[in-house]
Amino acid sequence: MKKITGAVALLVALVIAGIWFASGFYTVQSGEQAVVLRFGKYIDTITEAGLNWHMPYPIDQVEILNVVEPRRIEIGFITVDEGGFNRSPSYKDNPQQSMMITGDENLVDVETVVQYRIKDIKDYLFNVRDQNKTLLAAAESAIRRVVANHILDEVLTDNKSGIQSEIKADLQEICDSYNMGITITAVQFQDVSAPEEVDDAFKDVTNAREDKNSYINEAESYANEVLPKARGNAAQIINEAEAYKEKRIAEARGDVANFVQILERYKMGEEVTRTRMYLEMMEKILPGLNKYIVDGDSGTIKFLPLESLKNQ
Repeated sequence: MKKITGAVALLVALVIAGIWFASGFYTVQSGEQAVVLRFGKYIDTITEAGLNWHMPYPIDQVEILNVVEPRRIEIGFITVDEGGFNRSPSYKDNPQQSMMITGDENLVDVETVVQYRIKDIKDYLFNVRDQNKTLLAAAESAIRRVVANHILDEVLTDNKSGIQSEIKADLQEICDSYNMGITITAVQFQDVSAPEEVDDAFKDVTNAREDKNSYINEAESYANEVLPKARGNAAQIINEAEAYKEKRIAEARGDVANFVQILERYKMGEEVTRTRMYLEMMEKILPGLNKYIVDGDSGTIKFLPLESLKNQ
């Protein structure tokens, strides 16, 4: 009887030992990493997917985390319901986090989503006591610091992407200084708006800015329509002036050539040419009248009846 009891006890002990030994098996899935602790002290990091074994509890413990999936924290709001196929997500504001002051001393509500992933599981687990709370505090600090370095218009519209990139770089620097073992993959403003108390005034400013842009576009459109016509008219006037210039130059050259010819004839017979020119001029000055040429040098009046000679 004692032998049977001893055999049963041995069998039970072997079964318990087998169960205890088997409890040391664990599986690391694709995209996961595991940290092995022995009596609470770090021993090793398992990065390869597959079946592994460690000394069973309470000697060894294993922490397994997915280091590939993106993680996120929310600053300035809390997601109450993720939503689904038939319903929209719902959020709850957190004004203590979202209310910030800009570089031009204006208040603004900034709701931000920070996405990150684990790059070093050992640093992530052991260098910081509470990862989410630490990252939340660092992100809020970085956002406030960057927003305070920009004016309100840049935060609301003009430079949102640049500010997000600046926050990402600043936050990554903080995380690296803490050796948190994470990589910041994205910083995105969920919503940026003026506080409710001054929201109407900011809407008026926004509408005024839109009106300004509209007037500028109208003016540019009018300029694009008028300027080509003005340039065309200017070109036409210039062409007409050039043509008139060439015409006047040609006429002047013709007058010069004509004068040269007359001068040459004048030199050939100055008295005759002078008399002929005088008579032609008198004909132009006194057209349709009877004209007589009188010579009184000899004391006797002599005249030349031009009209009768012309009729003959």
